Amino acid sequence: MSRSWINQKERSTGFWLRTIVWIALRLGRPIARALLYPITAYFLIFADRARQASAAYLTRIFGRPPSGRELFRHYHTFAEALLDRVFVFAERDEFFQIRMHGFDLLERLIADKQGFLLVGAHVGSFEILRGLGLRHRGLSVKALVYGENSPKINAIFRTLNPDLFKDIIPVGTASALLGLDEHIANGGVVALLGDRSVHGEKRVLCRFLGEDAWFPAAPVLLANLFKAPVILFFCLHKGGADYDVHFELLAERIECSRKNRDEKIRAFMQHYADRLEHYCRQAPYNWFNFYDFWDKSDSTDEQRMSDALSPEMARNFEPRRASANRGSPTS
Repeated sequence: MSRSWINQKERSTGFWLRTIVWIALRLGRPIARALLYPITAYFLIFADRARQASAAYLTRIFGRPPSGRELFRHYHTFAEALLDRVFVFAERDEFFQIRMHGFDLLERLIADKQGFLLVGAHVGSFEILRGLGLRHRGLSVKALVYGENSPKINAIFRTLNPDLFKDIIPVGTASALLGLDEHIANGGVVALLGDRSVHGEKRVLCRFLGEDAWFPAAPVLLANLFKAPVILFFCLHKGGADYDVHFELLAERIECSRKNRDEKIRAFMQHYADRLEHYCRQAPYNWFNFYDFWDKSDSTDEQRMSDALSPEMARNFEPRRASANRGSPTS
């Protein structure tokens, strides 16, 4: 098994990716969906590590080893969600049926012009939500993401709709947080996914599907920095062109002192893990982390928490916050 999801190499080729995109946009979604069956079979046969990871996850969900049919369905659901991204980025979205649950939470914050954090997961399709559910409501969403481990796929999506990539911010750089405080203060949204961690970042062990696994501390640390509400969201693919998006309040405000910081991070991230498990059990083929999520062999002990994501980020962020509080423009 791979020790880290970020080190897993992309198996797809640019030619076949461009071909499937051309077929989808020129010949239509039904024909493109039909091609997903042989594509899914190919990856199920040749992607050994991902197949083992899928089997490990589904075993925890079902309480038994999955059948070949169930493994195929897991891969195929992922392929369907990936194909739907093509139509989202190309703004060919008229056939999607998206049902929002708990959107009143967001409507209240929008009415008050209050910015907030959206914390999701690799469940269903984050792009469906970002490209459709929020775009049509006029929200400004900046997405924090880790370094790309699927550059070929993302390059094609970027050519389809460059505007949706303008507000993507790579995590891990000293400048990652610059301007986000002002963005939230102006009623904007910062979105991130909370079910992948990177060795070397601040993270915490949480119980998930019966076993401890690493979860990033970033959602809680960011909420503490921005003093903003935190909304959980899970976008489930229900089959065909149907998606259900669920919003839940994690906290109206998170404040961590040095004294209670570790305790609060564990409590909030465990709540997140519990809700993620709830939706994974509700839609078991919708979770798309094809690596050994429970592998703890790359760390000998739990990493220390800190008041910020990194010393460099803290140094660059605090002056921006100070200038914003004084009402002066930021550079």
